[in-house]
Amino acid sequence: MRTRLITAVLTLLLAIPAMARNTGEDFKALVLTERGGQHEGFVSAALDWMKDFSEENNFSIVEINGTRQIDSLYLSQFKVFIQLDYPPYNWTDTAKAAFEQAIFDGTIGWVGFHHATLLGDFDGYPMWEWFSDFMGGIRFRDYIAGTASGEVTVEQPAHPVMKGVSRSFTIEDEEWYTFDRNPRPGVKVLAHVDEDTYNPASDIRMGDHPAVWTNGKVKARNVYFLMGHDASLMQNRDFTTMFGNAILWASGPGNWFPRFRMLIHVNDHVEKAHREFAADAVRFFRDMTIGDGIVVDTTNSLDDFNDEKLRTYHVIVSVNDNPGHTGPQREAFRRYMENGGAWLGFHAAAYNDRSTDWPWFVDFLGGAVFSRNNWPPLPARLTVDSPEHPVTKGMPASFISPENEWYQWSPSPRERENVRVLVSLSDENYPIGFKDTVQDGDFPVVWTNTDYNMVYMNMGHGTRIFTDATQNYLIYNALRWLMRDRFPEQAR
Repeated sequence: MRTRLITAVLTLLLAIPAMARNTGEDFKALVLTERGGQHEGFVSAALDWMKDFSEENNFSIVEINGTRQIDSLYLSQFKVFIQLDYPPYNWTDTAKAAFEQAIFDGTIGWVGFHHATLLGDFDGYPMWEWFSDFMGGIRFRDYIAGTASGEVTVEQPAHPVMKGVSRSFTIEDEEWYTFDRNPRPGVKVLAHVDEDTYNPASDIRMGDHPAVWTNGKVKARNVYFLMGHDASLMQNRDFTTMFGNAILWASGPGNWFPRFRMLIHVNDHVEKAHREFAADAVRFFRDMTIGDGIVVDTTNSLDDFNDEKLRTYHVIVSVNDNPGHTGPQREAFRRYMENGGAWLGFHAAAYNDRSTDWPWFVDFLGGAVFSRNNWPPLPARLTVDSPEHPVTKGMPASFISPENEWYQWSPSPRERENVRVLVSLSDENYPIGFKDTVQDGDFPVVWTNTDYNMVYMNMGHGTRIFTDATQNYLIYNALRWLMRDRFPEQAR
């Protein structure tokens, strides 16, 4: 009987997945290393140091030399990702996407060294745009000839990474990278190198030369060290103190909690009234970022409509232009939407006629093609078609929308089975306009194509759109519904 009991217990223990067992360690660190070449000495010395440091601080390390095994499930094992001189190219697409999401969600911290900012087009690989943004929007430009010592000055002594670190210290035999721009505007600089202290001196300079920084625009705790070239670095007490502090700090809980990331595309070259609306829209959405709200980025370049850039955003907002002009831009947007992305479009964002030549986009809009509009811009009574839909939840049966140039569509998107019209222009408005008059006809102004996670709103002309609380509430509801996976209660 006793033998059978022992056998049963052992069988049960063996059935528990290795990742689920209590190892007694505080966390696991993933170390992505660049082996061989000129940085082998530093990497090897750093691994030896980390072995001792991890034992002293009750965590374990797992070393990998490439990104092939990295995906979201793999990363979920670890609390901190240490990029030990491994460059930001030659990553698989799966690894990139998993890393980007983990950094945004704060499920893993990050500590990077030296070669991690070798950003640019290298060895036939294009630059990883997201990683460049993560590092402050930089691209590698140069490094001072050979190696040199330099004095590092701590700017943020109260930061946890700088605990116990001298206010200034010298780093020997370092390869000091320079970049096409200063990362300081996009990151929080913890320390810089004084270029006047280079020995030997160098004419290759940045002027202001950050050496340690962190990006506070993501939830994950993260820190980058410009240093990481020579094995002697691991004999520098101030450097190893920073290194150890960074690992322990980055393994902690996330900095803050942005619900989602929004990218607003603005066309700076359209008519004045549409530019004015775009400026108001950017202010409106940025006002939502207070507290644990959202990250709002803007772009005036449709070149940002590529697979790599778009996948890092949860919702795309088109305020005064189509979401794509060239074939590659349009295909990137199509893939983004077909892969579950979200889109909120206003007014001119849906404008299309026979010269637009984008059949997919017309289908995306429910077959809607611009037919006519009123002029001048006028307020109008709008009626709610679907009061039970989350976008119109709590809305009155009708309301007066501020003055706008109202687009009418032919055929009406209402004719499509996969379109749900949420709000329409009331027949009470007819005729509407003086110079250009709309006399009659079906007039949807807010709708969603149920095949996609999208909402289109006809409003978007001039400076009056955001002056009405009821309409603002409609826009707020639409955004929250589009991001319902980030607001689980929205789906109830």
